[in-house]
Amino acid sequence: MKDIILNKSNMSLDLNKIQPSSKKVTSTIRKFEKIILNEGDNGIRNISLILNEKPLKKLKVSKKELTESESAINDSLKSAILIAYSNIKKYHENQLQSLGLNKVETTPGVTLWTEFKPIDRVGLYIPGGSAPLFSSLLMQAIPALIAGCTDIIICTPPDKNGKIDPTILWVAKLLNIENIFKVGGSQAIFSMAYGTETIPKCLKIFGPGNQYVNEAKKLINNHTPIDMPAGPSEVYVVSDDISKADIIAADLLSQLEHSDDAKAVFISKNKNLISKVKEQISVQIKLLSRYSILNESITNLLFIKAKNDDQIIECINTNAPEHLILLDSDFVKYSTYIQNAGSIFCGNFSPESFGDYASGSNHTLPTAGYAKTYSGLSVSDFGKTLSFQTASPQGFANLAETVKILANAEKLDGHANAVSFREKYVSNSSIQRSSFIKRSTKETNIYINLDIDGSGKYNINTGLKFFDHMLEQFSKHGSFDITIQAIGDLDIDEHHTIEDVAIALGQAFKEAIGKRSNIERYSSNETLVMDETISSVSIDMASRALLKMSYPKLNEYIGDFPSEMFEHFFISFVNTLGFTCHITTDGKNSHHIVEATFKSFTRALHKALTVNNSKVLSTKGIL
Repeated sequence: MKDIILNKSNMSLDLNKIQPSSKKVTSTIRKFEKIILNEGDNGIRNISLILNEKPLKKLKVSKKELTESESAINDSLKSAILIAYSNIKKYHENQLQSLGLNKVETTPGVTLWTEFKPIDRVGLYIPGGSAPLFSSLLMQAIPALIAGCTDIIICTPPDKNGKIDPTILWVAKLLNIENIFKVGGSQAIFSMAYGTETIPKCLKIFGPGNQYVNEAKKLINNHTPIDMPAGPSEVYVVSDDISKADIIAADLLSQLEHSDDAKAVFISKNKNLISKVKEQISVQIKLLSRYSILNESITNLLFIKAKNDDQIIECINTNAPEHLILLDSDFVKYSTYIQNAGSIFCGNFSPESFGDYASGSNHTLPTAGYAKTYSGLSVSDFGKTLSFQTASPQGFANLAETVKILANAEKLDGHANAVSFREKYVSNSSIQRSSFIKRSTKETNIYINLDIDGSGKYNINTGLKFFDHMLEQFSKHGSFDITIQAIGDLDIDEHHTIEDVAIALGQAFKEAIGKRSNIERYSSNETLVMDETISSVSIDMASRALLKMSYPKLNEYIGDFPSEMFEHFFISFVNTLGFTCHITTDGKNSHHIVEATFKSFTRALHKALTVNNSKVLSTKGIL
């Protein structure tokens, strides 16, 4: 333990620096790297012999071992894991929503959007040893699964009998991960980075470990990305409340028990509180099972006396702690100004242990000051973003001259030509009424590309075959070119998919037709006959949303399409686009009634949207 009185000259704490690996560790790691590269699976076994461990014939965990884990752990532990799983999943699913970035129109007619795509294959290292960290498996695998990673590789060290801790196996089984390998240490990192006969090569590697694991991660980072630099675990606790001495001591010791090089810092303006915390440390440390580790790590405990809140904030931002506990109820006075920290625990009832296990946040965090530039592990770490863009003819015309000027200024006339050769195609054609829509909700992801003045070409996939068939009629009979790709929660029901497609389609038409100043506006009694069925539709495109619809009772389902969503589709479309529509359909066959309605509706819509540049059919001059 060490005391520091804070001032300008000692804001940066040497405690936070990652100590360089010893020459022995570095040389051993480089030796192991060559063995894995040259010998693959046999190299793993030969390293086991070097380390006086029993080499394993089979490196992969069997399905039998996964099944047996079910009975090897008690129900109370299973229940606790399931609660943690649920909370971690909720938190990281929310992260995914923010990655579904909306499109932006940078110039009229030029649309850009970003899509998140998962990394194809990731490798997760799960420490074993004296305390198998099944919580690290939850923290790494859940965001990987939410990101959409379909190929997840796990390496974790076996015990002396060649067995993996059953809790780790049960968690893997819970997450439906089967590619689990009995390999630990640096050899696990090298095996996932380079690939062996048994262990697939991974594109990115995650997970904490000892100095050998961390040194191996440093080496492979030149060609295989890793999650973040790692050092010993650390916690900073801030409080002035003298009544909380026992809690403060417990928080400090909870971090110091990780390893003999773990670090802890207590910062306070209250000198008496610092003394009381020291007393509590000396009492509590003797009661803990990892006393031998704590007896070493206690030398890494700092007590810092600060003059004021500004000093405390500066110290935190300078050192960027992995974990920061703002213990008092008035934590806002600090939290507002904190720029650098891995994970922050606010108030009297938010122990760091919550974040380590079950509150939902990720416990894989940057250490040793890396929180200045790194974030804690998140869904985004398991994927990448792809940039997309599309320009309508009008959008191209709006931006073409600007791009040519910029390209020529950099003497890249080939870039300018890529624009110039397209200009003739725009000048010789009318400007298309087209749009691109991306609609993302918690229930659906929908992409629509629309050209109103098309020829009836379509590419439609909603997951509902009858609905696809109706939308194809919508395209064909309206001469609209439509692409629709919809991914929805059909495992729950069809409602969200149908409704959101209708809304997105309405948005696409609304964007494509613009101000409505050059359209026919009306379509009266567009009638279509289909066997025993007759359907008639009248439309006024004057931005007043109203639907009146009359049709016979339908069967509950038509194919995979619920009939209750028939009228709902038109309601959602009409309200989104904003127009007046009257639909009357009569017939006996449910299939014919729905199909005839779709056909007559889209024929009426096509007529109402026909270009008429001569005048605006309104006494107001607008629609």
